[in-house]
Amino acid sequence: MTGLLKNQKGMNIVGQGGKIIFFTLPSLLAAIYLHRLFPGIAALPESIRSISFVKPMGYALLFLGLILWGTALVQLLTGFSRGKLVTSGAYSLVRNPLYSSATFFILPGVALATLTWVYFVVSVFLYAGVMIFIGQEEKQLALAFGPEYEKYLARVHRLVPFRKPGKIRIK
Repeated sequence: MTGLLKNQKGMNIVGQGGKIIFFTLPSLLAAIYLHRLFPGIAALPESIRSISFVKPMGYALLFLGLILWGTALVQLLTGFSRGKLVTSGAYSLVRNPLYSSATFFILPGVALATLTWVYFVVSVFLYAGVMIFIGQEEKQLALAFGPEYEKYLARVHRLVPFRKPGKIRIK
């Protein structure tokens, strides 16, 4: 546990996560507020709510997202405590599986399971926050892991599984 609390190669376990969460938090709080106090406004249109598989699809997305998120978290905690760059498992699909799982699976899953649109908006804010702040973390990783990270950047997309990354420059 002590390996998680100290910096490894000039980085801490949170990376840019604090900034991304702080950026996304107002939209999440607004979504919860709207969903709880104004459910009629937050509800998906009746034409979508009435489709029988929408809610089960939401639970399926939520389940898959939580599995991906949990797997990625265990891998990150294990690798970080050893000072290793994690590039296998969930990290072989995307460079940021914690954010990717929340953006594309968990939040949309919650939206569909609760038959509301407001959590889709939170997903958009999370995606924007990642795109705004993750560059700094990538610079730190490039400094910490050098060519190993550069090869990883060329092979694995930031957030979208199975999508080939474009040209990436870390300066």
